[in-house]
Amino acid sequence: MPHIILEYSSSLPELPDIRALFDGIHQGFNRIGGISLDNCKSRARVAEPFYIGDGDPDNAFIHLGIEFVRGRSDEVRQALGRECLDSLGRYYHLHLSDRLQITVQIEDIALDFYFKDPAGTLNYQ
Repeated sequence: MPHIILEYSSSLPELPDIRALFDGIHQGFNRIGGISLDNCKSRARVAEPFYIGDGDPDNAFIHLGIEFVRGRSDEVRQALGRECLDSLGRYYHLHLSDRLQITVQIEDIALDFYFKDPAGTLNYQ
């Protein structure tokens, strides 16, 4: 835990060091939320096809979806969301324009409905 899913429009170029972006996000989760690095799982997906606004092919989006076990305070969740938004802005700084929309969404997972193997590895950290 957590699951970190980056989705971005194919109108953005694939950047060479996505591992650096994920490493920074993982470090922020550890620093702000006390989340063990070993529990952070990140992946990226290119959205193709996509359609934004009036369909202009120069429009672009980045969405970071974050899911983790319910129980963290609103303050921690807000700090993590802001940190991720800032990280994405720094990573995609060459592409920042009024055509690029960046969003971050944090969702809670109910522990009663989340299952993990190996046994004993599910915790809040």
